[in-house]
Amino acid sequence: MLQKPELVTTILDRRMDLRYSDLGAACADVVRLRDGGYVLVGNWSLAQILDHLNMSMQMTIDGAEFKFPALLRPVMKMMFMPTLRTGKPSKLRGKAPKQLQPAIDLDEGACADRFFALANTLMNLSTTFVTHYPMLGRLNREQWLLLQQWHAAHHLSFVVPDA
Repeated sequence: MLQKPELVTTILDRRMDLRYSDLGAACADVVRLRDGGYVLVGNWSLAQILDHLNMSMQMTIDGAEFKFPALLRPVMKMMFMPTLRTGKPSKLRGKAPKQLQPAIDLDEGACADRFFALANTLMNLSTTFVTHYPMLGRLNREQWLLLQQWHAAHHLSFVVPDA
C-alpha cells in the first residue's frame, strides 16, 4: 500500500518501500497514484516507467532478442533470486538495456491501460511464459511472476503519492 515517506533529500531515501504479492497489487497502486497525484523522485515519468514495465512483461510471453553472456546468467541468477524471493528493494542503479528503454513522449493513460492488460494476462494461469530471461537464464512461472512483481515494485518506488 502506498504511503508518503518522510521528507528527505536523497533519491534512495525518498523512494517508496514497495513489495507486491501479485501484479494486481501493482495495478491498484498505479490507479491510486493516477487518481491521487504523485511526485517523481527518479528520472523517468510514470508513463516511461509503465512503458518499461510493459516491455518487460511482454518479454515474459514473447521472449527477448538479446541475452546476457551465458557464463554471466547463472551467476546473476544466484545473486538476484534471493532478492526476488524476499521482495527487497534493490539499491543497485543501472541503465536498462537499449531494447527496454522507454520512449520520451508517451501517453500515460495508454501506458497504464497496457500495464493493466499485461498484468492480467500474466496472472492468467492459461498464459504460457517463455522459459528464459536474458539476464537470469531459465525461469519457471513462479520465478517469472516474482521477477515482474519485484520489477514493478522497484520502478514504482520512484513514484511517491502526493497526499
